[in-house]
Amino acid sequence: MYQNFVKVIENANVIIATYEDEAMGESQQVNPVNGTVAFGAGLFGWGFTIQKFARTYAKKFKIPVEKMVEKLWGDNFFDAKAKKWRKQGVDDDGQPL
Repeated sequence: MYQNFVKVIENANVIIATYEDEAMGESQQVNPVNGTVAFGAGLFGWGFTIQKFARTYAKKFKIPVEKMVEKLWGDNFFDAKAKKWRKQGVDDDGQPL
């Protein structure tokens, strides 16, 4: 799912960049970490932002919300056994996370 979301956001940013105008000010591109992307399904009646999940999980992991947002978007993996975040999808024993 993450890879699909990344592709859709990148494609949207390419289109936005094509029509970007200096008169509009700062870049109009979207980024989930900045809170400019929401994910949802109108058919099923749900939606969320990365910030919403970050607020929930920041309490659980006892880290600042801003730091949790960065962990939730990108190639980050939580190693539950070691209780730490990793950039690779395997633990110290080479097992997939």
